Amino acid sequence: MNGYSLQVKPQRRFSTGNDIVALRATQPDRTSLPRFYSRILTVAEQELYDRLERPGLAFDHYTWLCWSIKESAYKFNKRNSPELVFSPLRITISELLPPASAAEGYYRCKITCGPAILYSRSLLRDGVIVTVVSDDPQFTNTRWGFQPIGSSAHADQSAAARALVLQELQATLHRDDLQLQKDEAGCPIVLAGGLPTGIPVSLAHHDHYIAWSFNYCH
Repeated sequence: MNGYSLQVKPQRRFSTGNDIVALRATQPDRTSLPRFYSRILTVAEQELYDRLERPGLAFDHYTWLCWSIKESAYKFNKRNSPELVFSPLRITISELLPPASAAEGYYRCKITCGPAILYSRSLLRDGVIVTVVSDDPQFTNTRWGFQPIGSSAHADQSAAARALVLQELQATLHRDDLQLQKDEAGCPIVLAGGLPTGIPVSLAHHDHYIAWSFNYCH
């Protein structure tokens, strides 16, 4: 072990959530059917698409964008409310802003999830949608990323996502004794020297892509 010593803390009530969708693994014709998208999009969200400044954003891509936002919000809340069941229509998107510039590159969203207000950022590039959610609109302490891998097998995806986020955590914390486990709700937690750090982690994978996010504050 090298670098500074991390002070191990009990789990804090902050969180993170992420998701990834490989669009080539979706079915555009099926996604565009009302009987499919009406299970994901509320009527207001369907109308939001018509008002959205959306150069090049097809409706089926919009549907999967909303799915990834809602899945990420669910993961965020699941950590602190283990009894939650994923119900896309109960997670509502009240605001969705397209990228302000080519340099910024991500969609920004405001989400209502019960009494909670959350925020998301979503990248759409190279046929992939990557989303992260936070309760901080500035995402000050949120770190996230994604990468392609050579296998679409579930076990390979899971192992690669865990290895990638551990690599990022080791670089951030300057420790080589980190491990990932799951809490009682099935959410990933980080251990340092066998003790919980309180750093929330979220992992996602789809097709040949993996993604991660974590919330870390010095």
